[in-house]
Amino acid sequence: MRVLLVFLIASRVWGATADLEGRKIFYRAAGQGKETLLFIHGWSCNETFFLPQMEEFRKSYRVISLDLPGHGKSDLFPSLSMDLFARAVEAVRLRERGARPVLIGHSLGAAVARQHGRLYPGVAKAFVFLDGSIFQLPPDEAGRERWKQMIDGLAARFSGSLDKAVRERNVSEFLGNLYADDTPREFRVMVLGQVLRTKPETSEGAMRAMAQLELWDELKLEQPALALRAGRQAPPGEEAYLKRLFPNLRYQFRPGVSHFLQLEKPEETNAVLQEFLRSLKP
Repeated sequence: MRVLLVFLIASRVWGATADLEGRKIFYRAAGQGKETLLFIHGWSCNETFFLPQMEEFRKSYRVISLDLPGHGKSDLFPSLSMDLFARAVEAVRLRERGARPVLIGHSLGAAVARQHGRLYPGVAKAFVFLDGSIFQLPPDEAGRERWKQMIDGLAARFSGSLDKAVRERNVSEFLGNLYADDTPREFRVMVLGQVLRTKPETSEGAMRAMAQLELWDELKLEQPALALRAGRQAPPGEEAYLKRLFPNLRYQFRPGVSHFLQLEKPEETNAVLQEFLRSLKP
């Protein structure tokens, strides 16, 4: 795979900003289609992680990909939360007049898409989760608190207060667990380089944002949804759990593909996305 593709085509897609609480949210938009696809990147990533999809789907859709607050070219905020991320998505949608977009979230971006659906009911036409971080927490209070402490402990490993070399090693080890056995080394180096460009306070704050326990109730969203899970094996019980949250969900497991499936296997991922999008009613 030509790893540099995502950067070589970036200049071909128009960039703009939307205002959120007096700060700027950067995004790219292209295409003249009647339907809108809005892409939401994952933890410590940026809008370039969807450039293969932007390049493909701009032929038939209006496509938008944003940098979440503190990420990429978007401004820093005093603190980060899933609500803030969802409001950034809405600010970009309104700026682009994207009526009823399909929200396509990778990793943490899937949780952001879900939170947008909670805050703005009925605005999204459908959801797509690419190896999404939507968690089923333990049912008991003690178990949920232990889960929160685990996420907070993980976030602390990315803190700017750590020695730079220690932090970079922690990031590298974290990402190393997300690849398939045959993920090319050059691809891993590219992803690591992009993630390390993210400010430490953003990496730590975005991870802590997922530890907000009130996010993880079982509120149902009725829009059509597609979940693609990549990795060595599908998490036990995940399909049934996600179908409780999204009754109109299609679930697919993509074995042997890394967490960054939209970049590592763009043609395969785009084909599955295209099939789902064609199934949606106008």
